[in-house]
Amino acid sequence: MNILVLNYEYPPLGGGGASVCRDLSKAFVQAGHHVTVVTMGFPGLPDYEDAEGIEIFRVKCLHRKAHACMPWEQYTYIAAARKFLKGHLRSHTYELCHTHFILPTGPVAQWIKKRYDIPYVVTAHGSDVEGYNDKTWNKVMHILLRPFWKKNVQNANAVIAPSGFLMHLLKRSMESDRYRLIPNGLDIGIYQAGPDEKEHRILLMGRMQQSKNIQTILKALADIPDEIWRDWRADVIGDGPYRHKLEQLAEELRITDRVRFFGWIDHESPEHLEYLKRSAIYISASRFENCPMAVLESIAAQCYPLLSDIEGHRQFFEKDAGQYFFPADDARALTSALIEVMQKKAVDEMYLPDIQRFDIRCIAEQYLSLFEEIRGCRDCRLLSR
Repeated sequence: MNILVLNYEYPPLGGGGASVCRDLSKAFVQAGHHVTVVTMGFPGLPDYEDAEGIEIFRVKCLHRKAHACMPWEQYTYIAAARKFLKGHLRSHTYELCHTHFILPTGPVAQWIKKRYDIPYVVTAHGSDVEGYNDKTWNKVMHILLRPFWKKNVQNANAVIAPSGFLMHLLKRSMESDRYRLIPNGLDIGIYQAGPDEKEHRILLMGRMQQSKNIQTILKALADIPDEIWRDWRADVIGDGPYRHKLEQLAEELRITDRVRFFGWIDHESPEHLEYLKRSAIYISASRFENCPMAVLESIAAQCYPLLSDIEGHRQFFEKDAGQYFFPADDARALTSALIEVMQKKAVDEMYLPDIQRFDIRCIAEQYLSLFEEIRGCRDCRLLSR
């Protein structure tokens, strides 16, 4: 099957939605399909490359920062992608278009379906669903673009929600029989680490936004007694608008000797994998999440997870898994949980959950089964004309 993949962000740019897009595309290629990705360009990246069998075309857009893309930058992708595809689709044919993000990418897929009769499946990632993000600009955007959002959902052949939480938000915005629940996945093998690789390191990683709640983690780290902390260290990987305030908070709490900020590191780079494999504990205090890849990555790398008690985190665990969770804004509860884990003698004493069902190959099979179903319906419709 020839699959056209649309996503305004694609590694090394972007966050979780970008890495999900890449990992699924790689799995589709490994399953014997041909995949072409059309994404945003960026200084220093080639306009075209073949990466592990995936053809990647990068179109010229407004895009200033590797780790973030502002709404007005995202929407330059629509015009640029359409312009590119007008020429590209004269000489290339596709059975299906896999689109990431209802907005801003969805309108491109909708245009392709109308003009070239190519069905599309769209995977939602969180910020593209109303109610997920409480930022003012995000709320305003969804109100203004609600008619376009609904039209994109109505015209899609299927809309994928990676979590029950996002499925609930989708249904709250608009009821539809097109919604399917397929979680995000990852290539578990590349993250696996042994107990002998672990050091006294605590890992925090992600976009530095207030909703990620790293400020609560810093307060918890400050309350750990010196006799327990000893030679431990906390590594903070990522960048974003809230980084400066977090660094200021670390200074105010007098924990700059405990916490180090390393900034943006390319996803799945040797450096990124090294941090995961050497860390013994991973912490996320996010107030809301869809299907956070960082949690899966850390567990695959044998890090002990300490996570805020939200639905986006709970989905990875069996019902009886209270030892991994703390109330999102409760620094004292996190301090207590950290002290307990830090006092364990070895990593192999830390029971970790089984995440094999999230292996990218299993997740890709679910997608490909859906794609074949949609292609079969399309072929039947064409034959009946």
